[in-house]
Amino acid sequence: PPAPPPRVTSGAPPPCPPSTSNSTARRAMKVFIHYEEPSDESYHKTSKISLPKKWVSGPCSAVVKLFVDSYNKNAMEAIVLDNVHLATASGHALASESVVSDYIEAGADVYIKTGAAPASDADVTAPKVAADGGAGGGGSGSGGGGAAAMPSPPPTAAATPARSSIDTGGKPKALQCMRFGCQKKYHEADNTATSCSYHKLPPVFHETAKFWACCPDKKCYDWDSFMGVKGCMTSCHTTEKPDQSGKSLGGGDVRSGNTDTSAPKLKSIDEFNAQKAASGGGTGGAGDAIAKMYQLRQAMDKAGVSGDLFDRAKEAVSARVGGDHETIHAEVVTRLTACLEAMEKG
Repeated sequence: PPAPPPRVTSGAPPPCPPSTSNSTARRAMKVFIHYEEPSDESYHKTSKISLPKKWVSGPCSAVVKLFVDSYNKNAMEAIVLDNVHLATASGHALASESVVSDYIEAGADVYIKTGAAPASDADVTAPKVAADGGAGGGGSGSGGGGAAAMPSPPPTAAATPARSSIDTGGKPKALQCMRFGCQKKYHEADNTATSCSYHKLPPVFHETAKFWACCPDKKCYDWDSFMGVKGCMTSCHTTEKPDQSGKSLGGGDVRSGNTDTSAPKLKSIDEFNAQKAASGGGTGGAGDAIAKMYQLRQAMDKAGVSGDLFDRAKEAVSARVGGDHETIHAEVVTRLTACLEAMEKG
């Protein structure tokens, strides 16, 4: 007969199985996600999110999408998913494919930042979470040997605003540059005459192409490439919005070289918003309308509706309403809603 398994004596408890280096990191955990990119603090948001085990061992892109989808439900100015990435509290950008548990501990503060994510995890410069520190926040304490330090309690959401008034370098809260193609945060003490690389004219979204009106020869067909076009001007950062008086954000003026003086002068975004506010309308802004139209086109294209057809329809609406992006968006939504209602009625 086979020999019976060895019995454990009362004075010798069975040994515990060795733990893997990432066993702690794979547990569900809570993190605090902050969005503080707009200069207007009313658009800021902090969310306390509980990540299940599968998300902790999954890509950072899933966490970004979760936050963006939640934010855009009630946002005046929607976040464009392809134009943001996740960053650690120390400012290190994380790639879309980076595994959450490799860089983020439980109770950590992470940030949604504007700009393209690193191309791959190999390009990430953030330090990885130490294997003996786990994801509980207790691995950074003193006394590497002996008993493990008790993990620090995660920060509360209410304490976050007070902490966010000072950045990790101990400086006053950063300002945000408003120049076309920049939108970076900066500190006035570090602002020099060569700090900002920006575009002189606003963006143009024409058919499938995206480009800056001052650089029409640098056309792009996806958002990441468009945001990566280097600015044609250099100066200091500024919080003043650039003047858009008389500038069209559509493709028509660029094709004609902006030389047609007989065309009616288009209102600037600020003039349009002021008029809307005076009449009791909303002030979501041209940027919000552009982002929503871009998202609408993407969704319809994925659903099988021709992107070229969408662009032609948008151009026709733009020609009728005078080029104001908010008006174009409102007209397109009204027309699409009418079509759906007609389909519903049969």
